Amino acid sequence: MLIAKRLAAWCVCPITRAPDPPEPMNTNAPSPAPDQSARAVTSPLQRRLAIMLLLVGAVCAGMGQTIVFSVLPPLGRELGLSNFQVGAIFAISASAWVFCGPRWGKLSDSRGRKPFILIGLFGFTLSAILFGASLELGLAGALSGMPLYALMVAMRSLYGIIGSASPPAAQAYIADRTSKRERTAGIASFSAAFGFGAMLGPGFGAATSLISPAAPFYAVAAIGAVMAGAVYFFLPERTGPKHHSRSVNVRLLDARLAPYFLFALSFGIINAIPMQAIAFYFIDRLGYSVADAPHYVSIGLTAGAMCSLFSQLVVVQRMRLPPATLMRIAPGLMVVGHSLIFLNDHVWPVAIGMAVSGFGAGLAVPAATAATSLAVEPEEQGGAIGIASSFGAVGFIVSPVLGFALYAVAPAAPFMFTAGAALALLIFAWMSPGVAAALPPLNDDDLDEAVNEAGNESAAAPYQ
Repeated sequence: MLIAKRLAAWCVCPITRAPDPPEPMNTNAPSPAPDQSARAVTSPLQRRLAIMLLLVGAVCAGMGQTIVFSVLPPLGRELGLSNFQVGAIFAISASAWVFCGPRWGKLSDSRGRKPFILIGLFGFTLSAILFGASLELGLAGALSGMPLYALMVAMRSLYGIIGSASPPAAQAYIADRTSKRERTAGIASFSAAFGFGAMLGPGFGAATSLISPAAPFYAVAAIGAVMAGAVYFFLPERTGPKHHSRSVNVRLLDARLAPYFLFALSFGIINAIPMQAIAFYFIDRLGYSVADAPHYVSIGLTAGAMCSLFSQLVVVQRMRLPPATLMRIAPGLMVVGHSLIFLNDHVWPVAIGMAVSGFGAGLAVPAATAATSLAVEPEEQGGAIGIASSFGAVGFIVSPVLGFALYAVAPAAPFMFTAGAALALLIFAWMSPGVAAALPPLNDDDLDEAVNEAGNESAAAPYQ
């Protein structure tokens, strides 16, 4: 991770020297004491604005994901790629994400969150630009066959290698600034923002694809670049890197986290297989053409994203259900949703199935991440959340092998398998003592600690 450390150092250095723009001052008023000044520059309003900035970045990432899933499969067939080759593009990028994400998260525990949020946005933007350019080369006939495929794989892999820095750092940033009772809702807001972007992505991709097939990737890259600039200049992080008295190393087999990692891994596979197969399903079973399929796939993806957004903003945010309850509800919704898909060959029942599945995903993703965050110490947040996030990416490694092997048997077979796997996960969630223990504390004693740490950030070091 030498490159990671150098990128982090590059991001930190200008941040440490660039102060916030001065607020209007009353020259007749006495200078505030140091502790008062610290509280003044880190007000609750400023913290809310900072988290809002992260949420807009998550919207951008969500758009980038669903644009790829809805646009690439039909374009892949136009370029002569097999179903497996298209899935392998996602799988290789996901492999890089699984390997790099936890390491980025662990580095953010010691070097600060902001540098790695910036690194991830840079990787997202660069990957989108170069992937769009590789598609244009293929569609123009300038490159074909294995050289084209290798280029597409390499450009998409940049997202897994570098883009994986943002989500664990951003979610740890939120975890640093929320009490344990508010942790699930805080992390759910990040997932909701991602889901909102996922909802916008297909429509945005369809609109920009009227310019050119690669235009959606350039457009989302432009948004990513704008967000990187906004984070660089306006996201406050005034604490310097924390020095811990002991080495912090969250392990895959950590007994505290094993049930949540297993849940995240299983759910990642259940969620990824249909997501990669659905565009082909619309072509092969529902009978839509390669040209029309993206538009109808976007209906299902948008419905799923809308329901995911609703579940995170209403069920998680308003009802404040604990992670244990959410992890026991979500798999059941996936069973119902995926069953609707494989039992029907008409677009509207399939779209409803995707919507129900999206509702379940909206509950499961923040629940597993919040349960992980609640189980570890403050100095372990980035590393633990990085591992939990990477398990979602494992699904995209498994799905090309397992999902398309099942798809070769029958287009409905992948959805039959994931419905059965969701049923098994539902049983696990109800039987596991670890899942039952995923509850926030009854008191809010840690709230003052979280607020005081954020409120006194500027007193620790002149970091911006």
